[in-house]
Amino acid sequence: MSNKTEEKLKALLEKEEQLKKAKQELKRKMKLEEKKKREKLCKDTGELTEKYFNIEHLSIEDREVLFESISIRVNEKIKSLFPSVQQIKYTSSEDENNNTVSEHSSMAL
Repeated sequence: MSNKTEEKLKALLEKEEQLKKAKQELKRKMKLEEKKKREKLCKDTGELTEKYFNIEHLSIEDREVLFESISIRVNEKIKSLFPSVQQIKYTSSEDENNNTVSEHSSMAL
């Protein structure tokens, strides 16, 4: 290989490494954003639960028993009130070549 070709190859390999690092950083940021959204949703849901149910005096175990006991009726009510709402399950992973593979499926609530 000529010196010029070797330099081009080296530059391309360095660029590839930079792109890999940038990709990893973007994935990390996306996961962090998703985590923040989930945490906010959990916090907001907890605040609504405390607003509408007098459960402050219940332990977490007692709350779980309560929620389990009403879950069937609540889920039926959700189906009747929001029939067109669908739950989207989104997954993202990498194949053997480190290419991002995305899948999503929807199911009616």
